[in-house]
Amino acid sequence: MTPPSAWQPTLVRALGLRSLVLFGLAYMTPLIVLSASPFTGIGASIGGVTAGAAIAAYSFLGFDAVTTFTEEAVEPRKNMPRAILLIALIGGAIFLVIAYTQLVHPGGEFADSSSAALEIAKQIGGNLFGAVFLAGLILAQFASGIAAQASASRLLFAMGRDGTLPRSVFGTLSAKFRTPAANLVMVGAVGLLAMFLDVATSTSFINFGAFVAFTLVNVSVIVYYFRHRAAGEPRNLLLYVVAPAIGAVITSYLLLQLDTRAIVLGLCWLGLGIVVLGVTSRGFKKLPPEIAVDEADAAVAETAAQ
Repeated sequence: MTPPSAWQPTLVRALGLRSLVLFGLAYMTPLIVLSASPFTGIGASIGGVTAGAAIAAYSFLGFDAVTTFTEEAVEPRKNMPRAILLIALIGGAIFLVIAYTQLVHPGGEFADSSSAALEIAKQIGGNLFGAVFLAGLILAQFASGIAAQASASRLLFAMGRDGTLPRSVFGTLSAKFRTPAANLVMVGAVGLLAMFLDVATSTSFINFGAFVAFTLVNVSVIVYYFRHRAAGEPRNLLLYVVAPAIGAVITSYLLLQLDTRAIVLGLCWLGLGIVVLGVTSRGFKKLPPEIAVDEADAAVAETAAQ
């Protein structure tokens, strides 16, 4: 399979944000640009900040989605960790700089919160720049959608191939295109449901899964510590208990700040996942199948690239 390059949507989005930042800096005086007000939160309440953080976390999710292309990558053991770190660092830097656009439009009052970026763009550069920015934003969304659809379908294929999901449905490739065509259609159909959701609700759906996963990862580290401690293998208490406990509390708190509908639907989806796990593990009596990287596919991709 040959998926689209995982960095393309990030590049397109970065170009759109860069133009917004450049026009924003031209709009503001140098004295204002040096202001720390976007990061001090003057007049903001703890509840407002945490509720905003629960939604804004969506901007930083997905940097690990590039791992779904491991089998198509060149030297994946070396390049995948680099790619994850670079995406996180570059994305973080972009959003740090873009925070200064708050100086253009202080506060959080917009005619329509779903089109806040367009409103700021028109305020900075007028209707012409607003139209250009909107066109770039649409292209970025299409690029992001294609990359998300490819990575999600690739993950479903790997789960189906290794028996985590029904192999006959999820673990097959198109004989003509050599891609998980059925998974692509399913992911696309689910993605179309976003047309009926606003930004806050749709991002809350995504963030629910992320916060649940982050919380359980932290809890797993604590369980790992006590399991190995019982086996006589010492571990650092600060790194394996204190730090993950703090992380679990923070992510759990942010989880509770999400849209109520997202929490209810997310819990239903989580319950369905537990049922599937119970079936595949035969009543939790055996370990579920593990998703393995196909080293042969990775080697073929690396040879073809050379």
